Formats: sequence, C-alpha cells, structure tokens
Amino acid sequence: MEVRNVQAIVLGQDGTDRLAEKGIHSREELVERVRDTFVPKRDSFEKLKVKDLSGCECYANYQITTPLPKSLFGDSFGYEMQKDIGKHMEAYYAGKMDDEELGQYFNACCTEMRKYQAQCHRASGDAEADNRKIISQVYEIFAKENARAARRANYDEGAAINGSYGGRNDDWVYYNADYYYQCADTKEKLGAMAGDMAGKWGTGSIDTEEIERNSDLNLDGGFDFNSGWNFTYRNQVGRASLADEATAPPRDFRFFYKEDVDNVAKMEMWIGGSRYEKDIPFYVMPDSLKGQLFQADRVMEEFEEETGHVEGYSDFMKQLSLFTGWYGWTTGINNRFGNYVPDDSYWEYG
Repeated sequence: MEVRNVQAIVLGQDGTDRLAEKGIHSREELVERVRDTFVPKRDSFEKLKVKDLSGCECYANYQITTPLPKSLFGDSFGYEMQKDIGKHMEAYYAGKMDDEELGQYFNACCTEMRKYQAQCHRASGDAEADNRKIISQVYEIFAKENARAARRANYDEGAAINGSYGGRNDDWVYYNADYYYQCADTKEKLGAMAGDMAGKWGTGSIDTEEIERNSDLNLDGGFDFNSGWNFTYRNQVGRASLADEATAPPRDFRFFYKEDVDNVAKMEMWIGGSRYEKDIPFYVMPDSLKGQLFQADRVMEEFEEETGHVEGYSDFMKQLSLFTGWYGWTTGINNRFGNYVPDDSYWEYG
C-alpha cells in the first residue's frame, strides 16, 4: 500500500499553515487533495511511515468548523481506507502479514484518520472524545473485515474441493474450524491494538463488545465466524445451517457437503487426522420435506464410535443441518437470520 504524507501536503516542517503555497484556496480543494492520499495496492503491503502525532502540536492551526460525522468511513477517504483494510486482512489470512505488521497498520490507520479529520476541520487532534471515536470506528472496520476475511478464506478452500468434484459450483458447503478459531483470536488481538492506541492517545478504555453490539455492520453476519458462515451457506447458497451460532466446533475439524455428485449427495469430514465419507439419503415425501433435511449427526451416526470421544464434536454436529436447494427455496430459510432451528415438516404447494 502506498500512503503519501498527508502532513506534507498542508503543513511545513515548522507546523505553520502552507495551504496557499500548495495552491489550495478552499476547504473543498483541501478535502479533495487529502482524499487522494490513500492509494491502496492489492498485491503489496508496505509499512506505513507516519510521524508520531501523540503530542497533537501539528494541529494548532486547525479550527473545528463542524463536529465529527456519525460515520468516519462515510466519505471517499473512509471508503478507500475500508477497502484497503479488507485487502490487508485477506493478506493476513493468506500468511503475507504477521501480527507485528498488522499492529503497525492498525496504528497507522488510526493516525491517518485523525489527520484527515483535522484537515477537514472536524477534529483538533487533542479532544479525548474525538480520538476515542476514531479508534473505536477503526477497530469496528478492522473487526468486521477480519470476519469477512476468515469467511472468504474458508470459502476459497471449499471452492477448491468442489472443483475436484466437477458439476455445479453453487450446491456445496464447507466448514474449516481453523478459521473459526483464527477469526476469534485475531479479533481479540485487534481489541488489544485498540486498547494500546487508546493508552497512547489517553482516551480511556475502548469497549469493543459495546462497539460490536451497537454496530450497523451486521447484514452479512456479525463479528464472529459462525454468523458469517450462516450468511454464506444458509442465506446465499441455501444448503446448510447452524442452529446456534455460539456453538464452537471441535478443533482440527473440517467438513464438505455437496448436494449433487452423480445424482447423490455426499458429505466428507476430517477430524483428528482421519477422513470420513458418507452419502446423504435425500428422498421426496408426498406431504412434507422430511426427506430433504438431515441433521449432520444423523448422517455420521455410523462413525460415532470413532468420533464420539472428540471434544465438542457431538454438540457441534447436532447444531448443523444439511438440506437440498429445493428445501431452501420452498421454506424460505434463506431469509432467516441468527439462531434458527429448521423445520422438516414444512410444506407449501405452489
């Protein structure tokens, strides 16, 4: 990522106002120039080199003319920053960034957002409430893009497995517990980064749980892996559902389900280093959809002796439902969000 020095555009080395010397004669010109300072590149990560502005002395010449907006990411500068955060979270899940680099990037985004808001005359740089809002909203975007990146990594892995089967590319489901745990672990690290930034800027503690609870960024799931997984495979693909999104999967666990493999539905599961495979016996009932819906634990009953001792296995599999596209379309389960137990007796003609 390339980030040009925003401070150099509007200030001299001594901190005096140099707008006229830079050919900037109005606030609108300033905003337009600053928007062009955040230029993301998809295929590279470059450590941001930003000056430590903890003293805020460089903001002395900026008078606040309007309060901070409700959303700091609602204009083109914020939009570009969010896209860049998303790309960096994908790079993090691909192993192209480490924790230290992620922390540096988080701090740099907070700093750049504070400079931008000051240059828009919305913040002085030393107001505790403004700085807390900046850190909080930067955390919110990072945490959301973390969940999306985990979900995307899971989907891409499943797509590769589906490709080995051939046939349709929209009738499969995949779950890798590694991404569940990485998503949760990374969110915790992001919370610590927000706390460190709050300490540096003297804003008091950042309540990440409150931020997530009151966030509007929940149409595609929350800040956890399972709710985003449900959005993908219940609401979009329409082939599977987790009844209780708070249920943790067993570690070292993966499963793949595809509705149509030579006219047979198949499920594969990997747990404890072992692979299990089972055909799913979907069938048509004249007056219900019972034959179109199966609980995953029922499908894998014959392997109970080998898998039953694995911690968390039984609890998780009881929450997992697998169904046909016909069931998904007929019942409208793809319009159900959050915790939900599928109904296998539902039937509606035409």
